[in-house]
Parts: sequence; structure tokens; C-alpha cells
Amino acid sequence: MPWPVYLAMKHLFPTGRGATRSAPRRAVGLTLAIATVLFVVLVAFLWWHGVLWRMRAINYDTTTSLVAHVALVWVYLVIGVGFVVLLFRCTPFFNAMSILGITLGVTVLLTVQSVMNGFAYEYDSMFIKTQGNLIVRADSLIKNPQEVAQAIRQVSGVKIVEPVVFGVVMLQHDNAPAFPQIRSFDIDAPPALRNPMVKELDSGKFDDLDDHSILLGYGLANQLGVHLGDHVLVYTPLMLDRLQKSELLTPKDLQVVGIFKSNFAPYDNNTVGVTPRLMRELYGFDDEATAIEVRLDNDDLEHTFEVKTAIQKMLAPLNARLAQGDPAHLTVETWEERNQDQLTILYVEKSVMFYIMVVIVIVAAFCILCSLATSVVRKTREIGVLGAMGASPSGVATIFCLQGLLIGIVGTFVGMGLAVFLLYYRQEIVTSVVDQRLIIEFYNFYAFPVQFQPWDFVKITGFTFFISTLAGILPAIWAARLKPADCLRYE
Repeated sequence: MPWPVYLAMKHLFPTGRGATRSAPRRAVGLTLAIATVLFVVLVAFLWWHGVLWRMRAINYDTTTSLVAHVALVWVYLVIGVGFVVLLFRCTPFFNAMSILGITLGVTVLLTVQSVMNGFAYEYDSMFIKTQGNLIVRADSLIKNPQEVAQAIRQVSGVKIVEPVVFGVVMLQHDNAPAFPQIRSFDIDAPPALRNPMVKELDSGKFDDLDDHSILLGYGLANQLGVHLGDHVLVYTPLMLDRLQKSELLTPKDLQVVGIFKSNFAPYDNNTVGVTPRLMRELYGFDDEATAIEVRLDNDDLEHTFEVKTAIQKMLAPLNARLAQGDPAHLTVETWEERNQDQLTILYVEKSVMFYIMVVIVIVAAFCILCSLATSVVRKTREIGVLGAMGASPSGVATIFCLQGLLIGIVGTFVGMGLAVFLLYYRQEIVTSVVDQRLIIEFYNFYAFPVQFQPWDFVKITGFTFFISTLAGILPAIWAARLKPADCLRYE
């Protein structure tokens, strides 16, 4: 092993530091005592605020399961406190604080980035699941949806093509009103080509859907207190139009035969589905459609734009023919173009959060700088001895640069482990302090999503190593410029 590397590790983790026969027993006793005190304070806090029973109701099937997980928290506390105690016993105080600073910085960075990546991924998936990869619209209603759909099916990469009628209705159950979006679901499509929203219902069967029944979103059903088999009244804008002509239309009495759950709260709270025939009856349409949803065999964005271009070329002659007798002009949009505003906000939020959290690592780098500067002052005589023995200034500087790098390496990998732990128990942690309903209302998901991206680990690891090494450069230059004769006279 090169001598600068050996000395860097020797200075960072001095051997024999606090080594006595009773040292291991004292360390274990101190670890268990601190972990137990923290555990009792945590449990008392959660008990006092009623959080334990809220966690039991939301996340666990039995009280025994909750107790087992709470006991597991004590084990994790012992491991964490044990690491901190070991760290402070094996390395000087300022080095230990520098490692903890890097650890917390990396933990926060990885946690925030993984959660933001999870939101981005889930939003993308939910937009595709609920809206399709592509949607074909017209300036008004699409007069010949089946002809257009048949033409789109010939395009390579297209898997499902579904003409859809959208609208807004008033839904009433036991005098409780709601104003959801209503849409049609193709009941004649084979199971493999059905809309993903209805392939697996939360309750009920899609095959039971007919012209006298309806499907409700999970959140909307809970809001109205509707269960499978209940009846709801549906009021449409067509009733007002007929009322102006002195005609009276009664609301449709429909039976709930299924409840779907997309795990995307805005959709589940605001969507109902009926058959295409019933949908046209509710709105007084003939064979028109509001839009045509297109789902592809590959959700890759580049592939989506390639298929969009192919569909646009295919629709060009059809648009020319339609323009002669119909002002409707067919246009194609990708799911990304339809939701550009929300995706842009999410991207900006992720970037801003990253740069804000980077400050924590930079502050930890200043701790490393102060720690190594203190080490230079304390070891001035040792530096002089090295110089007198023939050590080059670059070799002396390498010692302190390597100390900064080693602090960064230890802090980074411990921070990664802590981040994975926090992300694994994210739902329990969040619901212990925040009501589940607030999470659904403000974040639109029933659980905090997470996605690990290797590039984030590489980026954060590389940045931490670089900033830690950079923090050691100034003390290294200072140490390299010390003259051996002056160092040996240093008191």
C-alpha cells in the first residue's frame, strides 16, 4: 500500500483509539441505552398523538403486525446508534461530524430524487393508462369514428383503437350529488383489447356492463357511499335542452355493476363509465364520437412520436376528403403534449429540489475542510518529520486529499443505506404524521411512489466524491507548503 494512502487511513481511523478491555462492553451498553431511550420517546410521542392506531388502521392487518414492525424500529435504532457510537470511538470528533454531514446530505439527495422520479414515472404511467398513448380529436364531433378507427388500426405499432364519447353529468345517490366526467367503454372488444381501466375492476365484472348499468371510480364511489348493486340517477345536459323545447326527460336510473381503481386519485374521483350506445343516448348523438383513443404496443416516447407521424400521414387524405363536406379536422396528440403543463411543473420542481439539497452536501464539505485544517494544525510536527525523512510536498498533500475522499466514500455509502431504509418505510413514516386523505388530495396518489434510477446514484456519488476531495485541497496545499524545519520547531 502506498505510504500516503496508509497515513491517510491511519489519521482518519487511528488504531487503538480508546482501546481497553471494557471498551466493547461500554460501547454496547451505551448503544442499547441510547437506542432504548430514543425508542421510548418515539413510541410515547406516537401514542400521545394517536398515530399508532392510525398506522394500524391504514397499513397493518392486525395489532400483532403493528407490534412486530414497531419492535423492528427498535432494532433499526440499535443499528443506527451503534454505527454513530462506533464512528465516534474510531475516528476523531471533527472527522466523525464530517462523515455524518456527508451521510445526511446524500440521504436527503437520494430520498428526494427517488421520490420525485417516482412521481414522474407514476404520472407518465397514469396518463398513458387513463388517456392512451395517442388521442385523435376533431374541431367538433368525429362523424365517422369507425372508419377512422379502422384506418388507424392498419398503422404499425398500434394495439388498441377505441372511439370514445366524453361528457359531464350530474350523479345522484341518496340525495348526494356529484358532477363527474362520463365516458364510454367498448363492451364489444375482446378481453385482450379492452381498455386497461376495466381489465381488472376493484369490484364487480366488466362483462355485466350493459345499457342499464354504470361503472364508477373508486374515489367517487366512496364519496357518494355507493356499493356494488346500488342504483344512481344520471342527469345530462340534454335534459335542459329538451326542457327548453317543452319536452321532459327523466333521469336515467342505472345500477352500479363495477368499481374501477386506477390508483390515480383525480381519475378515480371524477370518472364514470357506460356503454357507447347509452352514452350516445344520454347526449342525443347518432354515431359520432368525441375522440379516438389509441394505445400502442410500446410506451416508449420516441416510438409514440413515430406512430403519431404515421397516423398523421394516414389521416391527411381523409382530412382532405372530409373538408369537402365536413368542417371537422382530425388532429393527433400524444399523452405528453396533452399534459405538457403538469409534466413541466414536475420537471422544474425536481430540478429545483435537487439544487436546494445539494447545498447540504456543500455545507458538509466545509465541515471536511475545517476538520482537515484542524488536523494540519494538530499534526504539524508529524508533517515536519515526514518532510525531514524525504517525503515530497505532493505526497504530504495527497494524504489530506485522500482523507477528504475517504470521508466522502464512507459518508456516501452509509447515506445510500439510510436513504434506501427511509424509502422502504416511506409510507409508514408519512402516514404516521400526515393524514392519508391529505396525501390523496394534494399528491393524487394513494401511496408515495418511488423509482430508483442508476444515473441518480452515479451523479450523486460522483458529486460527493468530487466535493469531498475538493474540500481537502486547501488543507493539503497548506500542509505541502510547510517547511520541515519550521514544523519541527512548532510548539
